[in-house]
Amino acid sequence: MRWSRPTGLTFLSVTLLILLPALAVLQYRWVGQVSVAERERMQRNLRNAAVQFRDSFDAEIGRAFGALQVGANTARDGFSEPYSDRYEAWVATAEWPEIVANVFVVDAPEGGLRARQWDAQRHLFVDTGWPAPLASWRAEFERQLADFADEPFGRRGIFPAFPDDEMLLVAPLRGFGPPPGGPTRVPPVFGYTVLQLNPEFLVGSVLPALSRRFFIHSEGDSYRVAVVRTNRPEDVIYQSDPARPVHPDSADATETFFGPRGPAFFGRRGRGGREPDGPRLPPPPPPDPRTGPPGPPPDLARWLVAVQHASGSLEAAVASVRRRNLGISFGVLLLLSISVALLTQASRRAQRLARQQMEFVAGVSHELRTPIAVIRSAAENLSHGVVGNSERVKQYGRVMEGEARRLGEMVESVLQYAGVEAGRDLGPLTLLAPADLIDQAIESARVSTTSTAEVERTIPDDLPAVLGDQAALLSAVQNLVVNAFKYGGDAQWVGVRAARVSRGRKTEVQITVEDRGPGIPADELSHIFEPFYRGAQAVSQQVHGNGLGLSLVQRIVRAHGGSVTVRPREAGGTAFTIALPAAAAEVKPTSLAEAKPRWSEAEPR
Repeated sequence: MRWSRPTGLTFLSVTLLILLPALAVLQYRWVGQVSVAERERMQRNLRNAAVQFRDSFDAEIGRAFGALQVGANTARDGFSEPYSDRYEAWVATAEWPEIVANVFVVDAPEGGLRARQWDAQRHLFVDTGWPAPLASWRAEFERQLADFADEPFGRRGIFPAFPDDEMLLVAPLRGFGPPPGGPTRVPPVFGYTVLQLNPEFLVGSVLPALSRRFFIHSEGDSYRVAVVRTNRPEDVIYQSDPARPVHPDSADATETFFGPRGPAFFGRRGRGGREPDGPRLPPPPPPDPRTGPPGPPPDLARWLVAVQHASGSLEAAVASVRRRNLGISFGVLLLLSISVALLTQASRRAQRLARQQMEFVAGVSHELRTPIAVIRSAAENLSHGVVGNSERVKQYGRVMEGEARRLGEMVESVLQYAGVEAGRDLGPLTLLAPADLIDQAIESARVSTTSTAEVERTIPDDLPAVLGDQAALLSAVQNLVVNAFKYGGDAQWVGVRAARVSRGRKTEVQITVEDRGPGIPADELSHIFEPFYRGAQAVSQQVHGNGLGLSLVQRIVRAHGGSVTVRPREAGGTAFTIALPAAAAEVKPTSLAEAKPRWSEAEPR
């Protein structure tokens, strides 16, 4: 056996087949690393978004708290132009001025506790008695007043938040004196500024707007948001998706907000430990050597925001992205593998087609030489007077006629295949009677092969007509009959039958041509309709042909919307079946008696 050197395509295919598993492993590891980095990115972005949510909310409350805090002079007089200007400036520049419902001032000018409410229209604090929001906390103010009488700079600067009313913000009046031990420039004044917030506006407008700004995106990561009370997580204040609540224990990120963080009220301390426009706070106590440094100040925030990814969790989102990346990556690898396989298959088919074309050229050359040589030899004998007997002259004429017909058929089959490959359309479509089509095909095949084989014809009278190119269909049926004559073996029998077959709402006319020859080997059945293909039996027995006949039959039948199939007969031989769509039953078919084939008799397989 001769060893053939592998082609460059073979080397490329083998190399890619070796590299593909390695690429798959590297791709899997890379996608895992990308997924870890993606989760860290999402966690970091979510944490930053939660901090920005907290800072935006607290900053808005802090700006309102700082702008609307009342000073001692304003509390004493009930009005002042600087406070009115600050109030108007805050209303004009605040993003949500509706968050503040009322501003109160609580003081004790002559030892008696009083509460007044800011009137924005009149620009002064008016005495309305004890309003409902403050009435329940009057006792606490009374205790603060008593403590102030004992120690003016004592507990007054650290007034606790109202534990059961988160919509009230309280802070001492601005402008009272320094802590004990320092020079007294301003007499101490008792009083508090109390801001009443608007809960409906906070829950209905501010929280949804901040949630959409930081957590809910039309493109990219989207999260579900819930706001609960810090001391009662089961008490839900706001939910972005009520149908899918978020619990703080299962949230991807949480952040407390809306309250002082440590000793500062909604903001950072100023230089020297001074609250903005407020008292100078005492320095923190030195650490106790026995207990160590004090821990962080308690978080006095009133609300907690819990955020969860729309897919259920960050892990689920990352897993979904990982599956998508794996799908895309392995899809690309699969596409590359399929491309390599198709390229290899196409290369093999191209090589096989090239080999068949070479065999076709060699076969056609041989087939052309034989009739040309016979015709030339006979013509030379006739022209040189070698043959003088009239009977021998007639015999020479018949030989030359047969070889000329064979040569013409070969040329016509090649031209016919070239026309099909060039996309030549069918001729005019007419209604044809299948019986006439079969009879003329049998007669033409018998003449072209001079066969004396028995033809068993089984054709019912009620067959419907078919619509098609009469010359092309005649050529296709004739080709099958010629093959049956040539490959029928010693049996010298050919069966031709037609039948009407119903497939649902469609009706077909099936024409079957069969023989009792040795048949076609099973490994050749899938190749017999390929152009230029010739079976081993035909080559070994030197049966005339070029491998174009069955390919032309298949193309002609498919052009008519039908199909052609082949199967081995149980008793030996081969059966070819052409199935054509039947025309409407009420249309009368046209006879083929006068048909002049435009598609000449095709060369058999």
